[in-house]
Order: sequence, then structure tokens, then C-alpha cells
Amino acid sequence: MATKYLDCRNCGDMQDFRPLTDEEKAAVRTIVEVRYVHDYWRCTAVGCLRFQRWYAKGDGASLPEEFRVPAPPDPQE
Repeated sequence: MATKYLDCRNCGDMQDFRPLTDEEKAAVRTIVEVRYVHDYWRCTAVGCLRFQRWYAKGDGASLPEEFRVPAPPDPQE
């Protein structure tokens, strides 16, 4: 899967972003109220919900909580 290295406002630094899944696209359509969402990308950092256009970091928001990816279990525990 292709990724882009972008500045994530939620994480506060550069992160890999990936294209949205179909479920994420449906959620983004309701948040930004536009039909065309194929140019939005999702931050891949664990726990981050940020989505934004790859060319405009200010044009984005956070997905609903149910889209949060939990951190993997700590192998030391």
C-alpha cells in the first residue's frame, strides 16, 4: 500500500499516511460534508485518528473513536 510522509497535526510531527478505507471514506463524507474524499489520507501512527488531504494538512479532522487502532500488547508484560 502506498504511503505519504506528512505532517500530522494530531501527532505533532511527521508520520506515514495511507489512503482511506471504504469505511473511513463513508465517515469522512459525514464529517467534511463532501462527496469526493479520495484525496484524504489517514495517519498510520498507533492511536491516531487524523485524516487530511495529502496536499493541505489544515484540511482535515479526526475520525470517530471507533476507528482508533489500539496499541499492540507489550511483549514484556
